[in-house]
Amino acid sequence: MTHSLCARESISYENYRTSGGISYVKLSDGITNYELTGPEDAEHTVVLLHGGTIPLCIWEPQMDTLHNAGFRVLRYDQYGRGFSSRPPAVHDRELFCRQLKELLDSLDITDPVDIIGPSFGGAIGVTFASKYPSRVKSLLLISPALNVIGSDSPLSGPFKILRNKIFGTAAYKLLIKRKLIGRALEMLPEADEAPCAATFRNQFKCIGTDRSLLSLFRSNAFGDYHDETKATGVLIKKILLLRGENDKEITSRMVETVRKELPDCKFIELKNSGHSPGTTVTQILNGILVDFIASD
Repeated sequence: MTHSLCARESISYENYRTSGGISYVKLSDGITNYELTGPEDAEHTVVLLHGGTIPLCIWEPQMDTLHNAGFRVLRYDQYGRGFSSRPPAVHDRELFCRQLKELLDSLDITDPVDIIGPSFGGAIGVTFASKYPSRVKSLLLISPALNVIGSDSPLSGPFKILRNKIFGTAAYKLLIKRKLIGRALEMLPEADEAPCAATFRNQFKCIGTDRSLLSLFRSNAFGDYHDETKATGVLIKKILLLRGENDKEITSRMVETVRKELPDCKFIELKNSGHSPGTTVTQILNGILVDFIASD
């Protein structure tokens, strides 16, 4: 299936924000769109981090299951995606770790949380856990993007091109953006009809989205997380690592490296799944999430 390129950026962030979103809070780097649901006295507060391009709506297939399990659930749009701000800052790992900490602080969530991070969300989760281990009850990583650059992942080459000061911007506009959009839409169920697909497409109409993504891809956000991962392995005792057996982006060799750095983590390889098990083997993943979070 081929997908046409999204409409050219044309809407200011202020106007774009009025078209959707759930709840907003002003943090030090900008505005964050978030949703916090479930009982305040729940034993578990689950924080859902999205990946590199698809915003918080990617978690819709998991929400009913998590609510039915009695969990309090927080999901939000990272800067540069969805209905959150496009701040004129370097979109590096420090920015996204700070966003998560400030969001928890602003919502007065002080007890340790259960963090679920797929792909780039896994990188945020590991960074946060290594810096603030007392605030993390458990960590569930789904094909985490912790060692993409220089790996055997097919993403490694495009990232190197994007970081080229001469050709990177042109390559993004002419080729890589189109591929990113097609890749993301293929990960969504019934992509052409799904509300999340429309949200994903429309975010590219907001001025600053392309700048934010380029900054994300060029910064240390997709760099080497070996130090953070090793620290997390020591500091966090309850960790689950998942990978879809058909995932071509986060390869088995990459995950083996992560497993060595998280020696006590539990590992599950999901059959009949690729990079987005939440939308391909939904019921299986949902059961794993609940069982892991609820376990001692």
